[in-house]
Amino acid sequence: MPRFFVSTICWLAKTEDSFPCVFVVMLGMTTHNKNLTRVQQELWYLIHDEDVKQVLEAIIEKMNEVGDSSERIKQWREEAKAYIPDDPKYDENYWVAAYILYTNMGNFKDQFERLDAISSELSELEDELEELQHEQEELEYRIEDLQYELESLLEEDEEDDEEWKEDEEDDSDDENDENNEEEDEDDEDEEEDEEIADLRYQIEQLEEELEDVKERYEKVSDKFCDLEYDKKHLLWEIMERAEQFVAS
Repeated sequence: MPRFFVSTICWLAKTEDSFPCVFVVMLGMTTHNKNLTRVQQELWYLIHDEDVKQVLEAIIEKMNEVGDSSERIKQWREEAKAYIPDDPKYDENYWVAAYILYTNMGNFKDQFERLDAISSELSELEDELEELQHEQEELEYRIEDLQYELESLLEEDEEDDEEWKEDEEDDSDDENDENNEEEDEDDEDEEEDEEIADLRYQIEQLEEELEDVKERYEKVSDKFCDLEYDKKHLLWEIMERAEQFVAS
């Protein structure tokens, strides 16, 4: 959310006798132009902020409802003309509404500060949700890869068991050769069993980690939703107050 409150302008006191007359006039024109540009920038920020734009639209609606019979609205329109650029890009009413809000920001200071704080917190929570979402996806990919590896090992183990049964039924093999082969197979089986057990353990740990991430995501998401509601309610309050201010 852009800055809504312009910092205090420090005027440099200079005596006119210190400068030639032409220079004093030029300096006055330059300062005037800078102030015009500065106010235009502030109004531009207000118009382009999606949250504030809702307030401006509420002001415009109330201005249209009251009509130009209001001397205050006439005065605001006249004063705002000095800050509306030649190519405004937005309807004049938006500039007038932004000018009304800008010149009377003191009446909304506390509410806009609260809105700014909520928006900042929402932005932080949104970043946190994105990180948790990314972390969740990474864990799911890792679990999926490990499960695929585990399934492959289990299939190999099942194939080895079938081959062993077939060898048991084959009476033509030499007894000594069979003993040696059985020892080698036992060693391989142990290694496979250890690898399978390790994969299952890794999957279990990652699944626990995934559940923790999901719980954290849910808590942050709930907080985000609550703040979104608070923001909408606060915006409604600002809009209502702005309408009352224009109509008064």
